[in-house]
Amino acid sequence: MRSLLFGLLLLVGGSQAADSLQLRLLTEDYPPFNMLTPAKQISGSATDIVRELMQRSGIRYSIELLPWLRAYNRAVLEPATCVYATTRTDQREGQFKWIGPVAETSWVLYARSDNLRVLNNLEDARRFRLGGYAGDALAQYLIARNFDVDLATQDEHNVRKLLAGRIDYWATGKYSGALLLAREKISNIRPVLTFNTTFLYLACNVSMSDQLVSQLNDTLRKMQKDGTVAKINARYLPD
Repeated sequence: MRSLLFGLLLLVGGSQAADSLQLRLLTEDYPPFNMLTPAKQISGSATDIVRELMQRSGIRYSIELLPWLRAYNRAVLEPATCVYATTRTDQREGQFKWIGPVAETSWVLYARSDNLRVLNNLEDARRFRLGGYAGDALAQYLIARNFDVDLATQDEHNVRKLLAGRIDYWATGKYSGALLLAREKISNIRPVLTFNTTFLYLACNVSMSDQLVSQLNDTLRKMQKDGTVAKINARYLPD
């Protein structure tokens, strides 16, 4: 009887803990995965996937859009805090508990249209100055391989640096780069090399329980199998 009562108390306590859980979800302006609409709403394909994931899992949450480094560092340091959409790398692996992937993208080098050089691979760009932004996995990837990377605090600054000739190529995501150029109505910058495919995740503070991480990953896999993820991506990602 005593063991039965103890088990019931554990069950009730666990239920109350789940009910009281609220996650702080942090993101940046990185369209089409996460972005601020003209109506000041946080949107994007990864945002919609994460919202559906939280709803199906019965988890209360808030979403806040911040500069990337601030969002990233808060998720590293603060319990019940996650950041998305985050590239999973060896360098970051032990800093988070990982749910995903929630998105996939490619890394691209852009050049001004009057740049007629042919790049057959990433190594062909080694002797040139590349533009990236601080804290981004793409920029970290290039720096780790000893490329000359000029860092900006925001990716749109790299567009202006490229147009002004301060960098030779702009290294950015396939979708985010194209959407940024369309938003700024810039037509004299073009993609010249695709050099990597990466997966983006919901990255949560290491204090999150392994049980909850497993539950969220299971729910996300069900969303992938039932077509929910594909339907959301179809609304945001160009063919």
